[in-house]
Amino acid sequence: MVKVTFLDGEELIIERDTFINGYKADGFYLQNVFTDTIDGHMSTGKADELSIATTNPKIGITGFILSVDCFSIGLDHESNKHYLSSAVKSIENI
Repeated sequence: MVKVTFLDGEELIIERDTFINGYKADGFYLQNVFTDTIDGHMSTGKADELSIATTNPKIGITGFILSVDCFSIGLDHESNKHYLSSAVKSIENI
């Protein structure tokens, strides 16, 4: 499990089977650029697919957060809470 702590003190726990969505700003809109788990549950194994699976989950999540503008947790893209990547204070394995 990985704990993400935000600047306001909020904490988010991400487990290996937690679905994570990454978004990049595209004009006034957000473009979904990634939806999967740390372990790649939705991956088909194609070489060109993005993956955050690493032997150290903290490293995968850190790289993911640094590569997107904001992210959300879960498969509900419509009502998930979005977190700005710039609001992350720390990331640690627990």
